[in-house]
Amino acid sequence: MVKFAHIADAHLGYEQYRLPYRAAEFAEAFRRAVEISVREDVDFILISGDLFHQSRPSPETLKEAIEILSTPRDRGIPVFAIEGNHDRTQRRISAYHLLEGLGLLNLVGLREEGVENEHLKSRRLGNKFLVKGVFEKNGESIEIHGMRYMSAAWLEKNPLEGMFRPKGDAILMLHQGIKELVEEMMGVLPESQRDYFELKLGDLPKGYLYYALGHIHKNFETTYDIGKLVYPGSLQRWDFGDYETRYRWDGRAFKAREGTRKGFYIVEDWNPRFVELKVRPFVDIRIEADEETARRELERLGKKIPKEAFVRLDLKWERPFDVSAFYSLLPVRYLYVRTRFERKSRKGEKSGEVPKVEDYFHPIELKAIELTGVKKLGNVEGVIELFLEGEWEPKEDGTEGKAEEPREKAERAEKEAKKSPREHEEEKVREKKAPQKKGKDLLAWLGGER
Repeated sequence: MVKFAHIADAHLGYEQYRLPYRAAEFAEAFRRAVEISVREDVDFILISGDLFHQSRPSPETLKEAIEILSTPRDRGIPVFAIEGNHDRTQRRISAYHLLEGLGLLNLVGLREEGVENEHLKSRRLGNKFLVKGVFEKNGESIEIHGMRYMSAAWLEKNPLEGMFRPKGDAILMLHQGIKELVEEMMGVLPESQRDYFELKLGDLPKGYLYYALGHIHKNFETTYDIGKLVYPGSLQRWDFGDYETRYRWDGRAFKAREGTRKGFYIVEDWNPRFVELKVRPFVDIRIEADEETARRELERLGKKIPKEAFVRLDLKWERPFDVSAFYSLLPVRYLYVRTRFERKSRKGEKSGEVPKVEDYFHPIELKAIELTGVKKLGNVEGVIELFLEGEWEPKEDGTEGKAEEPREKAERAEKEAKKSPREHEEEKVREKKAPQKKGKDLLAWLGGER
């Protein structure tokens, strides 16, 4: 009976959102996955790509990888790995070769030179070598075939079924997205991964007992031909589309939906068992409401959200309001507020009709925008008068104020703006001699008069 661990997308060194402590959390998740695998007494460990977040990991990240992978090496547990799209390199030597040289892992796939040892065998393929892993136990042999991440164009020219032909018990390791499976997972995939595929299901070679995949950050299991096809997903949450919990406001209450689990697989006698890891929660909230409702309901919801959570708050509004208060209503480790403005359709407006600029601004605001766009605005008082004296309140029938009065005032303001400096000075002299009208004090103060 064979028993192995299947891990993918550890992304060591990833300072998510430019937060150094997130890189430490990615490393800790990988450490726990390896330690659990060792405690489970697995025969070997598979890493299906993206062990590192970058092809040139920092010295600190390399040090962490060496320390973590030393545990299975010291216990005599071989590790087989392929490069993912994040950590593969076009250079002859990668970080994986360094780890292999230290006896920490065995690199499977196309290589410039053949390798022959206890756990790796090679065969020539054109001007390269296709290196496979080998594990023997109780007189039985299991082959581990694999390929680093390749583009859709490369895979189209080099069909996998032409390279991989299993004989006996075998595993295929790939770091690729598969179209049909990505489409099936679409609703729960991280937002950045919803077009991640380079293969179709029918492109996979048949005859393998286990397809150890990486690249897609959600755990997923299915069957293909005679074997199990498995994505373990990433060990940490990738973005807010990769949420633990999602809340959506339905106009009366928040409705919760559980998201994805994070972890890896222990496979015993070819049957995968998911091992969940406790990681930092990501919570995605969306609400469309007025300020009073949003404040009240988010304060209630905030009591249910763990303090260590990362939260995205998506606010949709008709009339903008101050969002700074939400940072105290949701006292979490990291809060990202995203706002969207959307004005409701007016009477007579057809559904789906593209709104006009006039739909978003009051006539007074439009005229002010027009006046402040003039390169040499001679008189700012005209603009100020628009805001102080304009009719802002809507009438009972839903139309904007007194249409005639704002237009008249706007026209008068425009004439004021076109006057020469001399005409403005003459007007100021006349205004000083004339008695001040009630309500003009603010204009006088803004104009520098005392």
